[in-house]
Amino acid sequence: MERATIDRIQRMIDDETTERFSADLAPRLTLLHYGDHPEIEPGELYLQVILDQDGPEWNAWTEEQRDRIWDFRDQRLPEAKGVMITAGTPDTAGRRPTSIMKVAVSLLDPQEDELARGLTPVMARLGPVDLATLDALITAGIAASRSEGARWALARVREQPAYAKLSERAREPAEPEARAGLDRAVRDQLQSRLDEQVKEHFPDDGVQRVALLQYGDDPWVEPGDLLVRVFTEEYEEEPHLPTWVQDHEAMLRELHRELAEKLPGVRYLEFWFGENGRHCHIRQRLGCPPKDPARREHDLTPVDVRLGPADLEMLDALITTGTAASRAEAVGWVLGRIRERPAYAKLSERAQELDELKARF
Repeated sequence: MERATIDRIQRMIDDETTERFSADLAPRLTLLHYGDHPEIEPGELYLQVILDQDGPEWNAWTEEQRDRIWDFRDQRLPEAKGVMITAGTPDTAGRRPTSIMKVAVSLLDPQEDELARGLTPVMARLGPVDLATLDALITAGIAASRSEGARWALARVREQPAYAKLSERAREPAEPEARAGLDRAVRDQLQSRLDEQVKEHFPDDGVQRVALLQYGDDPWVEPGDLLVRVFTEEYEEEPHLPTWVQDHEAMLRELHRELAEKLPGVRYLEFWFGENGRHCHIRQRLGCPPKDPARREHDLTPVDVRLGPADLEMLDALITTGTAASRAEAVGWVLGRIRERPAYAKLSERAQELDELKARF
């Protein structure tokens, strides 16, 4: 997008912010595009909300004030994929904490198609080089998104003879430990304890049952991992998830601590709302603060990659054989193999040429 176009849109945003908000509550709104934030993919736009240090926190705003932001996006910037809420002042580490709220996908959106096809989400944590690899695939027209680019890369590596040998090794009897699950009796005993434990922490939230899942129970669970899934009674309306997490932060922290001490194999904690979780759910990784469950090293960017059964089997083979410690790490390993190919160097150069050509128009 040309600089003049960005400046024109920003002036429009500034004018509308003044009209829609009172002076004491008006946030700073900025249009972000590819290159402004590592989570933004080529061709995407986001609306950034910058909260001043002395201003209200996002969760403290009324529903009406938050709705005004979304109404503005819907009415004037429907192309924006979502809203980024960024602190106006850096934290002790020099970073500006940012949370991202994406627009619900349309039935015509490629992401919705991925869900309809039953693809399983894997939250990969990728560094700048890996992001550049996926973005080069998008710019070159090989993939429409980072998620699709990751699937393309997995398929290319899966075609190689070396992977066939690795896959065979993963199926050998000597390699079952990474996939081994809990004994049924032990699992039932642990699940019973978990049920009591969770209900003690959330006595007023109508916890119906607690399920302890292991590899093979759900495509989302990785080899060697355990997942605690909490089903609650059906809410009359879908809860606002950030507010729910904030209201239960102390209990979540305590539950995280207890699970880490008594059941170290548990990697994730989920809360499902409504009958069989049909409304929505929250997933948190243990070891991360409940208020910021996705926090990681500052130089890694989360990428929601959606994968099919063959892709998951490939990543799990890399875990089982000790090539990677997790699916997220395995995705990075696969992208590294793509970069080693001479053809990728040419493709990367071509993508850069296309970017430069677009900038001239």
